[in-house]
This record gives sequence, structure tokens and C-alpha cells, in this order.
Amino acid sequence: MNRLLFAVLFVPAVSGAQSYTYPSFQLPTLVEREYNFAAADGGRAGTTLLFQWREAVSPLWQVGIDAGLADPDGNASSRLVLGGHAARQLTRANTEFPFDVALTAGLGFSGVDGHNVVRIPLGASVGHRFLLENGISVTPFAHPRLSLDRCNDCKAGEADGKLNVAVDLGGSVQLTDQVALRVAATAGGSDYLGSGNGIGFSVAWTPKGLRK
Repeated sequence: MNRLLFAVLFVPAVSGAQSYTYPSFQLPTLVEREYNFAAADGGRAGTTLLFQWREAVSPLWQVGIDAGLADPDGNASSRLVLGGHAARQLTRANTEFPFDVALTAGLGFSGVDGHNVVRIPLGASVGHRFLLENGISVTPFAHPRLSLDRCNDCKAGEADGKLNVAVDLGGSVQLTDQVALRVAATAGGSDYLGSGNGIGFSVAWTPKGLRK
């Protein structure tokens, strides 16, 4: 238990590959397969339309991708958003420890016209699933993370990169075995991307027969 608490509090595992200013939408539990369709707003970072795919490769491991387009405010051109990620289930809620915890790792990229940002975010998704009536469940979660960011065309002296901290607070409502609605806010993030604060909404779909 002491090692578990140390991992949760002091060893933030990588979040889903958050490539731009949007929540990672990473729940504290893994899925066998999931397609997540999201829209997020990040202030000066603008609006992001995002697709996420997550797939289990073993009972404890999950991989996935992020792909999308961001439209920053002002005259800036739209940015391509790409990322890959992996997750490991550290623990499931039980009588001794009431939280689900997922540790993950990823690499994200966003760019336009030679202005490229690469991110390696590190974090841990922690939450608990509450069962309601009629098969509906609610999962509030928190996702703190540490991110190493590098920009190839930013202010002088910044190209070598910097460390940034971000935190997601969100919730997922599982309406059916196949459909879930999610909302999450993110604070912190990268100085390279115009704004580190944002909010996002998504619809997650799991093919029939694959929901755990």
C-alpha cells in the first residue's frame, strides 16, 4: 500500500498523449476498445476537434492514438494534432483502497507552417466508479501530469524545451454498455500553445460485446 500511494502521489505516469490544449479524457480504468469523439476549447489556443482510439493489448495494458485539428484564435492557421499513448492499470478500487488508478505513457505532436510542438506528458488518472440505477454509472476522476514540451520555432532560448504541469478534473457518465458522455476541464498545460486552460466534451463509443 505504501508503494501504491507513493506511485499515485509522486510518480505521475504519462497521460493519454495530450498534444494540444485539451483534456486527455483518460479514465482511471482501461477499456477493451473505445472510440472517443471530442470537442474542446482552450482560450487563445482555440477550438480542437479530436478523435481518440483506445485498445487493450492485455488485461493490464492499453494503447491508443489521438488525431485532430485545432483552430487557434486570431489569424493563426489550423494546427494538426497527433499522438500515441499506452496505459497500464495499476490498481482497481477495493475495500482497502477506494480508487481506480491508471498509469499511462505517450508522445504528442502539433504543428503548422514549421511551428511544431512536441509533448511528453507524465501523469496518473485517479477516480472511482459509482453505480446508479438502470445500469448507469458515474466516474469522477482527476488527472495530474508533468509534461516535457519542446518547440522548434518559439522565443529565443526556449527551443530546448521546458517542464509544464497540468491537471484535469472531469467525469464520465456511462449511459449504456456502448455509450458514455464525458466532460473535463484542464488547467496548466504548455506555454507554447497559447493557453494552458480549457474544457472539453466527448462521446465515447465501445463496440457491442466489448464493454468490461
